[in-house]
Amino acid sequence: MINIFYANIALLLCNVTVFVMCLIARAHVSSASKALDELDWEQTASLTGDMATVKKSIQKLNNRLNGMEAKDPYTVLESLRAQANVQPITQQTQIKQRGG
Repeated sequence: MINIFYANIALLLCNVTVFVMCLIARAHVSSASKALDELDWEQTASLTGDMATVKKSIQKLNNRLNGMEAKDPYTVLESLRAQANVQPITQQTQIKQRGG
């Protein structure tokens, strides 16, 4: 009997908590609705276009900077040739022939 009493209290507290959360969510929805009523959609569209333009210009600038940091392929080839001339090849293959 006591266990049912505590279960009812726990369920009552859960229901009260859910009811309070629903009230909070309703308040958020109503405030968002009021904010959207005052919003000028033409300004929003123009700001979206401006953001796209700024994003494209930033991407172009980043690509240019990455291109400046890239190494010249001829200098890379020269350094590889210099490394190949300095480091001797020590790997030798031995072929054993067996008669047949």
